[in-house]
Amino acid sequence: MKLTRSANSLTSFIALALLTQIVSGQYSPVQHREPADGEIPVSIAGNYGISGATYILTNDISSPVSAVFLGKDVTLDLNGYTITYADGNYGHIPNHGFEDGLVGWDISKAPGAKIESTADVHAFIGKKILRLLTGDEIASGYVFLPVGRRSYFAMCGVTGRYYTDMDGDLKNDMRVSIFVDDEQGNEIECITEYRDSAKLSCPVINRSARLGGGFVYAHLNNLPAGKYRIRIKAENDCLVDEIDIRPSFDTGIGIVEETHPLGHYDHLYNNEHAAFFDYTADPKTGKPVEGIPVVKGKGTITIRNGMIVNATDAVLSWGIQSTAEDTRIIIDNVRFSSSGINTTAVDVEQATITRCFFDINNPFIINRHGSEFYAVDLRGSQASEVSYSDFYGGQGCLCLKGIFSDVHHNFFANRQTVTNHYSVMAMGDGSRIFENRFEPETGSGIEIYNHRNIEIFNNEFRIKASPPSCEYHLHLSTNAIRIADYGAKAGASKGCFGNRIYNNRFYISGMKYRDYPEYIPMASAFFYSASAGDNEVFGNEIFINQKDPETNAEAFAFYIGNSRGGRIFNNRIVSNATPVWVGSSYGKAENTLIMNNTFEVGANSCPAFAPIRMGSLEQSECIAAGTEFRSNTFSGNEFAIDATNQNHSYSVFWTLTINLRDKKNMPVAGAELLITDRSGKEVFRKESSKDGTLLIELPEFMADGQLITYHSPYTLKTGKKKTEVDLKKNSEISMTIK
Repeated sequence: MKLTRSANSLTSFIALALLTQIVSGQYSPVQHREPADGEIPVSIAGNYGISGATYILTNDISSPVSAVFLGKDVTLDLNGYTITYADGNYGHIPNHGFEDGLVGWDISKAPGAKIESTADVHAFIGKKILRLLTGDEIASGYVFLPVGRRSYFAMCGVTGRYYTDMDGDLKNDMRVSIFVDDEQGNEIECITEYRDSAKLSCPVINRSARLGGGFVYAHLNNLPAGKYRIRIKAENDCLVDEIDIRPSFDTGIGIVEETHPLGHYDHLYNNEHAAFFDYTADPKTGKPVEGIPVVKGKGTITIRNGMIVNATDAVLSWGIQSTAEDTRIIIDNVRFSSSGINTTAVDVEQATITRCFFDINNPFIINRHGSEFYAVDLRGSQASEVSYSDFYGGQGCLCLKGIFSDVHHNFFANRQTVTNHYSVMAMGDGSRIFENRFEPETGSGIEIYNHRNIEIFNNEFRIKASPPSCEYHLHLSTNAIRIADYGAKAGASKGCFGNRIYNNRFYISGMKYRDYPEYIPMASAFFYSASAGDNEVFGNEIFINQKDPETNAEAFAFYIGNSRGGRIFNNRIVSNATPVWVGSSYGKAENTLIMNNTFEVGANSCPAFAPIRMGSLEQSECIAAGTEFRSNTFSGNEFAIDATNQNHSYSVFWTLTINLRDKKNMPVAGAELLITDRSGKEVFRKESSKDGTLLIELPEFMADGQLITYHSPYTLKTGKKKTEVDLKKNSEISMTIK
């Protein structure tokens, strides 16, 4: 069913046009001011929940844990000041990332322990990584945990194995156990009450990260302040890094309808949402502790004009977090700064975000599977709007799930090291993404996965091929836009169709990473792998610059596989290498329409490249089936297909324009034109228009496996005049008939 916006949708095009003229820039600092009459001054961390009140900071405030909790229908004016959370002078396990080798680590029970280079062994975090053999056990130095009776994660980064190295069996992935000792060397045991049940949260025994690497952790809570250390046992051969004990579950500003006490490793492994664990009075109901405002029902909370800063490299933290389902969070002119694992600036149900700046250093996440732990996570189904903001870093910049959301006039500089955490994860049906600039430092632009009727227009993308990742070391794609539903059936409720992508400009840079000779980096404007129905890609300009055309590096305008349908038309593609791969190594492409596009050869081009690549011998099903090439134009190159010898089926059509003229070169109207194909079969009969012109699209040939049926040349006859046209490109002819 086609989604349509109601008359009172979040933002009308007229309002957007006015906003474009009025709003001139992004975040800007403001001068401190004295509280106005009726405003309530705030000078310390705490709970502020008087309905309808406007609170205003009178100084910077900080807290060793979460800082501020707000009630419904309040405004918090940061007044140019900063809220700092997790400001408890937290330290780290000495040499937790092994950048100084094995300094500070007890390896007496780890005869196989060996420091190696991530560049040589396996991409992860930093330059060094520790290899352990089965049964090896290492112990860290002690770290002082300054705040007692709160949550910490004792964590261990694990790269995991590449899928092919496990013989396709995830049970063969790397596994570790995590133990924690107090200052006397006693092993800590924590039984923790969660919403679903009580679980042993420390130690954690014989666990792995999910495919693609991540973190295994033990949840510590209700322990006194003091010195603690972490021990890691390798249950099989593994690569580990970033072994630390860090504070968790902190937020700068919290808005609580209920807590989500689901912080066990099993919960995050299964993508269950966690929030306000340390502020839970009743885990079964999610009731918060006494004093925290409970926010329910429709309303708004406004936060503006200042900074929200995470004071430590933590794990699982948020600048602003809300579980209030029906309350809109309005965030205006706020700068966020945070670093750590699974660090998020904004995690709310619905929001209006404008003129904000997000600086997020998140080098990896606990579980890369799923759509959370972007710099901004908008989780609810209600419409949100994000505009005039700058995003730097994060494992993905923005994830939005609200239908009819708008994302416009933003800058996105993603720093993506985990798979499928795009600059924008577009999961809100009927949403619009427009007038943005995407320029990832590392990584991709937009992904539409299993969603419909999204419009992406008037954006600019600058995408370059990425180096090997933790998950992919032989081949990796970096894409401006990916459209995917992983083989969904036609019309499937979770299919990806009805999306329209138009009037965008793409600059795609392919390159070879010489330090990784076996690695094939790929960059594309479009990775198309949707099969539930048609998506339209039209009116875009795409510039492909393969910087190393003599290598096996790849760069495409369209990389099409594991797909069915797709309408690609009226685009301009300028490329110095083959720009289209249909039936790619990702899988079979069925019924793709490529029509009325203009292909131009760019500067520094490969010698004599074909505009179209078809099929892949990596798998027998990687073929093109029912592909239609209709009336495309080629400049600087001729139409050609570099096809494998697989059983592809496709057809090639061209537009023929016929101008009927008399001897004075004047148009002849009403003259009948007859066209027959090479077999003599009539394919067209029509009278000319007032301007003497007729227009028809005709097939040059149709291929079905090794059988090719040619329809050209064509014979044109009008009156006593007859001419033959060998149709191999869009053509125009004139016939003098009187």
